[in-house]
Amino acid sequence: MSYCINPLCLQPDDPGNMTNLVCRHCGSDLLLQGRYRVMRLLSDQSGFGKVYEAYNGAVPKILKVLKPEHNSKSRIIELFRQEAAVLSKLTHPGIPQIDPEGYFQFFARHSKEPLHCIII
Repeated sequence: MSYCINPLCLQPDDPGNMTNLVCRHCGSDLLLQGRYRVMRLLSDQSGFGKVYEAYNGAVPKILKVLKPEHNSKSRIIELFRQEAAVLSKLTHPGIPQIDPEGYFQFFARHSKEPLHCIII
């Protein structure tokens, strides 16, 4: 299944989206950055974001998405971007490696604000 990360989508986990490039309910892209397919929500228990299982082809990834209610808080966005920058500089077997583009913004359909994302 492909999972739609648009916070406004009424059926983000529709199995019918498995091979679609856009969500059949809200029209948002399902292939983020042209290559990451989100498969399922892992956690939404964090106060700041949601964590998803994603894939770049067959390679498993973790996608962290800042919750939209934090878009007006520039300090939180700055710290989120800093997390990506710091992770990109660290090399240790116990620390997840961030992808080269690390931080990116995703504009869901019918949304005026971007979703702030980190792919690990």
